[in-house]
Amino acid sequence: MNHNILMINSQKNVAVITAFFALGGTLAGCSSTPKSTQTAGVTSQPAQPGVVPAVVIEKSGNFELIPIAGKFVAKRTKLDNGLKLIVVEDDSSPTFAYYTWMDVGSRNEVFGKTGLAHLFEHLMFKGTKNHKEGEFDAILEKAGVEGENAFTSTDHTVYHQELPKEHLELIMNLESDRMNNLVVNDDSFKTEREVVQEERRMRKENSPEGMIYQTLFETAYIDHPYHWPVIGYEQDLNMMSAQDARDFYEHYYTPDRATVVVVGDVDADKVLKLAKKYYGNLQAKNTPNVEHKTETPQVAQRRKKLELNIQVEKLWMAYKIGPSNTADTPVFEVIQAILSDGMNSRLNRALVDNGIAASVGSGSFSLRDPGLFAIMADLQKGKHVTLAEPIITRELERLKNNPVSEDELKRAKNLIRFHFLERLATHGGQAYSYGEFETEAGGMERLVALQNEIQAVTPEQIMKTSKEYFKSSGVTVVVGVPKKTIEKKNGSNL
Repeated sequence: MNHNILMINSQKNVAVITAFFALGGTLAGCSSTPKSTQTAGVTSQPAQPGVVPAVVIEKSGNFELIPIAGKFVAKRTKLDNGLKLIVVEDDSSPTFAYYTWMDVGSRNEVFGKTGLAHLFEHLMFKGTKNHKEGEFDAILEKAGVEGENAFTSTDHTVYHQELPKEHLELIMNLESDRMNNLVVNDDSFKTEREVVQEERRMRKENSPEGMIYQTLFETAYIDHPYHWPVIGYEQDLNMMSAQDARDFYEHYYTPDRATVVVVGDVDADKVLKLAKKYYGNLQAKNTPNVEHKTETPQVAQRRKKLELNIQVEKLWMAYKIGPSNTADTPVFEVIQAILSDGMNSRLNRALVDNGIAASVGSGSFSLRDPGLFAIMADLQKGKHVTLAEPIITRELERLKNNPVSEDELKRAKNLIRFHFLERLATHGGQAYSYGEFETEAGGMERLVALQNEIQAVTPEQIMKTSKEYFKSSGVTVVVGVPKKTIEKKNGSNL
């Protein structure tokens, strides 16, 4: 699962906007850091085509045991108030990663209040009833925190830190406090709203990829909340009040919407004991999600051309796919690897080696609701998208009509397995992966099952899936061109 996704990072008053391609959100797979969604209990040997080993979940004391890969076993449980807890004991360094996943993102917003989920993420770094503004950061910095940050996506909001192992109780105390006792006043709200507005200006002026990303989703989605950017629209932010933020907090920041993932040099029983101590008294609210429209099926191509501060043309093409937990997800992981993972991938040979593009990538925006499979190319100077797009279309037609060879399929699967294991090399990489699958894909056992399913993908599945989804009538195309070359004829699109 490569989530995905345009994620907006913020810590204190610092914000970075990135098109996030990989398990994160993010865009599943991508030429530079392809991400594959994987699942617990990954087999040591590749599966036979079409044969998927079962993921076996055992029970031990208070925990479900989910084997991941090698020595890694996830221990999962749920408190009485609905808070989910996942612990993986890994003493490779005397530290731990602590990720708090909240089941709320921009898909939980409504027209007129876009950007509220991300704005509220900023407010979570303000004061609580027990700690004045600034104390949260100061206490953690004194404790030696690394990677203290947060991000908001379409489907969730995540707060994360890495700390020396002796500070487990400290972070549980602080995180449970701001989940339940945050103070949102008019002054802090206005300050953070200005910070977010500056993020918007920064993206518009300095991030061509961010503008292309936003336009892609605005064009591909008409009815669904994925239409609007995670950061929201300026006019909506200007109309919001501190009371809107307080209402949002009361509705969505509840323990039954939280998943806490702890990975590192910890003892699972101690983690559970502390979780009960600090989170156990918080009350579940079982608040419903906002009802939103189902996206209208796309029956014709949609195209946009953007005039941007860039030196070369950029091409993004996207096709609608299913949610991240569907049976086609492993097939799209393999397709991504075949198309753009590595020097020998099909699009790299067709576009980069032939001097048409400087770089090319692809991958799934794997989302809770139906997502997108995207292909992105930065053209060489002097080359035009009218040359690159037919080549990409030709490669998709090859996937539809010609079986992938055994050697190419094996190469793709080996690359996906490598990237999966690579993510397990850090505590943070593990915590992100486990939390993402638990909150978005229906359970972290999907992490394992998916990896096994990828190894069982067949050439016939690739052909069938390509024919079903890569239809010319269903493509959304966004082109970025340097300002000086755009044709201004009636504001026409491509």
